[in-house]
Amino acid sequence: MDHFDASWLPASSRQTIAGVTVPALVEAIHRHNLTPRISHDLRTVADIQRRNANRMRLFQPFNPEYQDYDPSNAVVITMERDGEPVACAGTRLFWIEDTLGEAFQSLRFFYRDVPTMASPDETVVCTAPSAWSIADCSVALTGAAFVQQGESSDVVRAMMRLLHLWVAVHWRWSWIVGLAEKAQVRAYANDVYGFPMAETGIARFGRWYWLLLAPRSFYRGVIVDRSYADMSQPLCLPTDAAIRAAGARSPIFRLGGAAE
Repeated sequence: MDHFDASWLPASSRQTIAGVTVPALVEAIHRHNLTPRISHDLRTVADIQRRNANRMRLFQPFNPEYQDYDPSNAVVITMERDGEPVACAGTRLFWIEDTLGEAFQSLRFFYRDVPTMASPDETVVCTAPSAWSIADCSVALTGAAFVQQGESSDVVRAMMRLLHLWVAVHWRWSWIVGLAEKAQVRAYANDVYGFPMAETGIARFGRWYWLLLAPRSFYRGVIVDRSYADMSQPLCLPTDAAIRAAGARSPIFRLGGAAE
């Protein structure tokens, strides 16, 4: 609770978050003998990556070796058992000067000094439609997600809901975004990661990724609902039509609507 300050929200919303949501999410984590911890040091996820290098590839925007960062614009949540981290995820706040698509394709999203850090033949192709319309705004990037094998899926659900709740009440941003491969999108993007939208179209190192998206209006609505802390209730799900279309390489899932 000490890490949350929702003073800008209406009193009724603050009461829901402070009295219901945060305690319920923390209790859901405690049931698995885990302790959630929040920090602003990206070296935390870098250390977890080194310990689990066979499973986790640290995304450059979360790697202090490749990106400078202001701790006030970074947050990391870890789940610890007996003092050892078994799960983590982080979010960084970026100002997108031109467009998100341009930030991807120029590689500035990945490296603080592209000429010296990127491979000579490294390229990114971005065809995700929303990436080219997101511009001149603050974007929160969520990534560096890791969970030890064998942990309950509720651990990840509670961790991501707690992380995005913190991001929603402390920062001003227009979008939360993430990148994930198709299998992760189908299994986790909506209910577990909490993204109501996903678009195909980010190619990097010969692999295709989906751009996960949540507008601020989405989180502004869900965090004040008591169901946000109920692990049995999905945050959002694509329609059946969207799922079928995604299998046919449709560009987008949308909350409560068919694929476009």
